[in-house]
Amino acid sequence: MIHVLAAMMNKMLMPALIFFGLPIVASAAPSDTFAQLLLVLQSLQPEKSLGDGDTATSAPTINLSANQSVVISGETLTLTWSSTNATSCEALGSWRGDLQTSGSLEQETYGIGERSFSITCLGGGGTTVSTPVIVRFELSPSQRAAQAAVSAAMSTF
Repeated sequence: MIHVLAAMMNKMLMPALIFFGLPIVASAAPSDTFAQLLLVLQSLQPEKSLGDGDTATSAPTINLSANQSVVISGETLTLTWSSTNATSCEALGSWRGDLQTSGSLEQETYGIGERSFSITCLGGGGTTVSTPVIVRFELSPSQRAAQAAVSAAMSTF
């Protein structure tokens, strides 16, 4: 069985060695042939070395924050973000659209419930998604009273 495997491996690898112009040694074991092929394939890869001003590019990092974690409906929420190693960013979650790689956005808030805000940034080192910022939207006491009055009035119909 081992001889059959060795013969099969040599039959599969020999055309590749011939293609790459490697000498074929008749007595070479299959593992030697495979090692030769690996060396040839590795030599075809462009070298990645640092020097001459080149630097390794890391994946983008993102900092995203909100000026408050609980906001009253009708108030303004400010979202602030910054990134490093990013060439472009996009808003995700409860906000959408293209963003600069750093900045801030004021948004008037409406409604109730939790909202999730995040950012994804793309750079030479890959793509990163920020940790979501969760903001709870609530009604003020006067808004709750008005809501209750409307609900009571509607229930009489």
